[in-house]
Amino acid sequence: MKRLTAVLLIFGLAFLAACGSDEPTTVPPVSLELTATDIAFDTTRLEVMAGQPVRLTLNNEGALEHDFSIMEMPLMGNVMSDEMEEEMPGHDMSSMAVEPEIHVAAAMNSSNTIEFTPSEPGEYTYFCTVAGHKEAGMMGTLVVQAP
Repeated sequence: MKRLTAVLLIFGLAFLAACGSDEPTTVPPVSLELTATDIAFDTTRLEVMAGQPVRLTLNNEGALEHDFSIMEMPLMGNVMSDEMEEEMPGHDMSSMAVEPEIHVAAAMNSSNTIEFTPSEPGEYTYFCTVAGHKEAGMMGTLVVQAP
């Protein structure tokens, strides 16, 4: 009887050990939408959690091209875009001394999506890099909260 108990105990422990996983759990992204109109975003404050993947869709309903840019933000992993950004007339990033850490552009009446994971809590300014748009007030704050 002691031998049977020992064998059952060993099988039970082996079963429990097999249930564990060394693979990290993946957290689904939080989806945000930001609409650009003529020289304005529809919201000037977005909130997310540090460590939470973000899937941001920029909808451009304006008569001009627009983009969403954040110059510096601590990130986990890579920034991913659904579409490779094509050169758009008037949208020349080469004139910027430093390219934004996060950047997604959308032509008139189109959308584009980007995924990123902020790693540090803080407040980060987002804006449109098209000449004169930021100065006209096309900007907002992405608030990254501690988990």
